Amino acid sequence: MTGLVLFLHGMFGDETSWQAVPDFVAKSLGNDFEIANREYSAGKLSAATLEASAEQIVTFLATKYPDAAPIYLVGHSFGGLVAREVCRRLLVEGPDDTLQRIKAVITAGTPLEGVPYGNWFLRGLRSLNPKLAALADPDHLYSQYRLAIREAQKRKVIRPKLFHLGLEDDRVVAQHIKDNFTDDDDAAGVLPGTHTGFAKGRQNAEYVADVLVSTFRRVQNADSAKPPVVAAAPVATPMESTSQTRPPDRLILIACSHAKKEGGGPYSGEPLRWVPEASIRQDLLAKRNYIYSVLQDGKLVDNFERGGNRSHQPANAKLVHGVDLGGVAASVGEYLPASERYSGRIYGRITNEGWQSYSKNSSQVKILIMSGLYGLIEPDEFIQNYDIHLSDTHKDYGLDVKSQWLELYTKALTSYVRHAWSGGRRVRIFNLLCDHHYVDAIRWHSLPRDACEVFHFTSSMSSDVALLPPAGTLVDSILKSPDLLERFDRDQYDHYPLTDYGQPPAGLSDFRFGFESRVGLSSPRSRGRLE
Repeated sequence: MTGLVLFLHGMFGDETSWQAVPDFVAKSLGNDFEIANREYSAGKLSAATLEASAEQIVTFLATKYPDAAPIYLVGHSFGGLVAREVCRRLLVEGPDDTLQRIKAVITAGTPLEGVPYGNWFLRGLRSLNPKLAALADPDHLYSQYRLAIREAQKRKVIRPKLFHLGLEDDRVVAQHIKDNFTDDDDAAGVLPGTHTGFAKGRQNAEYVADVLVSTFRRVQNADSAKPPVVAAAPVATPMESTSQTRPPDRLILIACSHAKKEGGGPYSGEPLRWVPEASIRQDLLAKRNYIYSVLQDGKLVDNFERGGNRSHQPANAKLVHGVDLGGVAASVGEYLPASERYSGRIYGRITNEGWQSYSKNSSQVKILIMSGLYGLIEPDEFIQNYDIHLSDTHKDYGLDVKSQWLELYTKALTSYVRHAWSGGRRVRIFNLLCDHHYVDAIRWHSLPRDACEVFHFTSSMSSDVALLPPAGTLVDSILKSPDLLERFDRDQYDHYPLTDYGQPPAGLSDFRFGFESRVGLSSPRSRGRLE
């Protein structure tokens, strides 16, 4: 299902009033959203009321976009009041389906408090224009919306949030008074510029678009943070898919690495192409945006290596809010494919020949890399250099990055399984994450057991991060010959000599490994209980 961002112009404006902002938003959101402008009657002597224009927008959404979800309404100046009135009308009368598809309204320079006393032109025009007459009593505007909220509460429907952006040099509308806001109104910041000039020019338009997209991501992140209401082991249903579009039913998970190559070039491609569902792709981008924003706010602190505030790390100081992180910027930043960016213990064992073979064998096996900043990424996705760990913690809330990703990692893998499973042989997930911070970041028991089986890499000779180098040797061998994955069985510990799969790391010539069906099952304590 495709989402929609609908831009509404201000009084005396038209669909060009937002300048290049919609284009920048479209590039950031990609094919998951349609971007639209909609004119309403906004002439100086228009006979249309605020209510009539809002009803016109409701009709437009019902006829043109009956299935679009989520919907974001973005209104400049009086267009923000029209968007707000759309919500008020739906809160009172419904239909609730349309109401709940509207996730948020974002306004810029909207006269929530009317016009200042010094603006005699607009204040005088109110007597001739019924739409402008609505500005005469701001208290009426808020009181009517509070009544609408009460009506919606009776029906227990989810209400859209209203985010209001002020303009730094706005001489057209009165300043917003936060004390007058309803429970659904929220101050979202201040944009630089004048009432009509805030989006003029490419640089200004890109900045405004980035603020808008960040607000969308904020809403998406709040929704994705809610645990899914599903059974512990949901029953999977094979998704309709052709042989060309169905992803491989053999999946390998590996962790990112602290060691990374610096530098890079312009961004290429698009983020998260592997994700089969638009809603989950947008949730993942929203989470990337959230982690980036916490970092930029100086709220992310190292809880493991005691390196202090993460924003002070050299790599993080160069991060830009590009499309890779759920933002807009596309012309700046230094990017490399993830397989080239990471250079740690597992990656040092994977040869160029291995990666080249992987691209040729993409229909047989998929590799996803777990990252604290990026979530789950393909080896060929372009990423920036960064320094963030799953153990890093929000200094105000005490939540670590792992807990922020936990539900979404699991949801994304569940979605992958549902799309990769044809109803025949089960999807095999090979957990070669090794590092316990990463292994514990997935609710393995919540994956659909009827559609997939998980193979957890294990050995009595090493544990945790010490498993990374031998895991790299194994991954390199599999990339060259994906059929090797069919040889492995679970719960046969130390059954496979690493020498059968390549040159072992120094000092591990006798290394043997196996796979367990549950994390920790092969530990002496667990095996003793089973025996």
